[in-house]
Amino acid sequence: MFGKKSLKVMALAALTAAVTTGTAFAGDLTVYSTSDIHGSVIGWDYFRAQKADLGLAKVSTIINEGRKAKTKDDAVLVIDGGDIIQGTPLDTYMVQHPQEWKVGQHPMFTAFNKIGYDAIELGNHEFNFGLDYLQKVIGKNKNVLGANVIDDKTGKTWGGVRPYLIKTVKVDGEKVKVGIIGTDTPAIPNFEDPSHFAGVHFVSQVPVMQQCIKELKAQGVDILIGVSHSGVPRGDRNSEENQVVAIAEACPELDLLICAHNHVVIDNANGVTGPDGTVYKDAVINGVPVVESGKDGKFVGKSQLTLKKVAGKWQVEKVTTQAIPTKGVADDPAIVKLAKPWHEKTLKHLQTVVGEASDVFLGAESNHQDSAIVDLVNEVQRHYAGTQLSAAASFNTSQNIDKGPITLQEMSGLYIYENYLYGIEITGAELKKYMEHAASFYGTSPDYNYDMLQGADYTIDLTKPVGSRITKLQYQGKDVKDTDKYTLAINDYRMNGGSGYMAAMGYTNGKKPKVVFDSMRKYGDDGQMRSLMIRYVKEKGTITPACDNNWTVIK
Repeated sequence: MFGKKSLKVMALAALTAAVTTGTAFAGDLTVYSTSDIHGSVIGWDYFRAQKADLGLAKVSTIINEGRKAKTKDDAVLVIDGGDIIQGTPLDTYMVQHPQEWKVGQHPMFTAFNKIGYDAIELGNHEFNFGLDYLQKVIGKNKNVLGANVIDDKTGKTWGGVRPYLIKTVKVDGEKVKVGIIGTDTPAIPNFEDPSHFAGVHFVSQVPVMQQCIKELKAQGVDILIGVSHSGVPRGDRNSEENQVVAIAEACPELDLLICAHNHVVIDNANGVTGPDGTVYKDAVINGVPVVESGKDGKFVGKSQLTLKKVAGKWQVEKVTTQAIPTKGVADDPAIVKLAKPWHEKTLKHLQTVVGEASDVFLGAESNHQDSAIVDLVNEVQRHYAGTQLSAAASFNTSQNIDKGPITLQEMSGLYIYENYLYGIEITGAELKKYMEHAASFYGTSPDYNYDMLQGADYTIDLTKPVGSRITKLQYQGKDVKDTDKYTLAINDYRMNGGSGYMAAMGYTNGKKPKVVFDSMRKYGDDGQMRSLMIRYVKEKGTITPACDNNWTVIK
């Protein structure tokens, strides 16, 4: 008979043989992911003042259930893809009342911490309020990533974040080293005032991702996960902004690529199509599974990596991705409790009355026809920028300004972005190009791409080809000539390249039009368009809906 020592030796020998000659250990690594949460913590729509199927509290419920359901052979990671601290009045309240909270107390990050996020990637909106504010938000978190956010002085990843991290999990009792690399869209200077990211710059994600993969491999990582706050290229965005295809093509070593920024759902079921018409079946690009989970916590990405240890090395045998909707999911009481004080402060603040409306301003259909509500936005822009013309989009067709007292609630719902205002000088030829570019977006989604002009009369003829659709363009009854000069009010998103308007006018490679007004320089943080809208209403006391019907569409 064999003794206990002999049995142990034989068992060890059998295990060693299994490890070196075949499969010994197996299990699943499930990665839950979110993207573009944009300040949604509790299941509440601040712009419509009603409950909503969104937010981190619902995300938490799904993740908690997933953790409870996992077996001893499996592991779970949770990752966010960025755009966190801008998007709701809750976020705005935190920005406007910094004296009320301390480092690390921002409700978005306290919720992340409570849920147990393993990695958090920066988005472009994390740079809306400057690096000092961002550092206060991040606090002591050591799991925030941004490998291609480069410190101007050191030439290395900015000290407020990390390029990557290694998480060691257990699958079937065995340790698995998972490397998580995070990068941000390098197109941030196209959206932001330089003062917001003073001290850092942004480089292409591809070489940075490649270098991080090399370093992680040298550290013996078994599994590689990329997190990019950019998406699959789109027709209305340049390739620098959305580099997911380029990353996947250059980094086939990635076992999973979590993306964000475009506010879409990408998984096995939804797939993805590139701007050139290339269809990536099952949302797999160059062998790299890609997942994106929409925005506002309306979905949770669930990527299941089936792992097996073969010949002493972990291998990914299969990856399945899905976007789980949060519709009908209950809020996690623990997250609600954390956010409730700030939620209640925000709701109270939103009921502040700022003026009166003599009649209703309707938001419905304002994204495809002239309306009093968009004319109001354009009038505010012209008023403060002191320009002849103004261009603006309809941001929220569900928001009205009702007859009677006007609250911050209504103004927040009308202008939902943290934009600043510019006045620029352009020629008649440039104005025509601007308007042709706008006409190319008529009737398309998202609404924010389509600008409507005030101060001039024009006709869009949709029966004509793109680039030849503006059949009438007059200023004060006279046809606009190429050599004419005008001043135009636009928001900073447009000014910095958003939706391609600057490029359409010929302003590329850093070239900018002459600036005649800059709301940030004049008013500081109070120069945001929402603040200017509120200021305008306060100054007027009472506003009256009026539509000048200065443009028409031929279909």
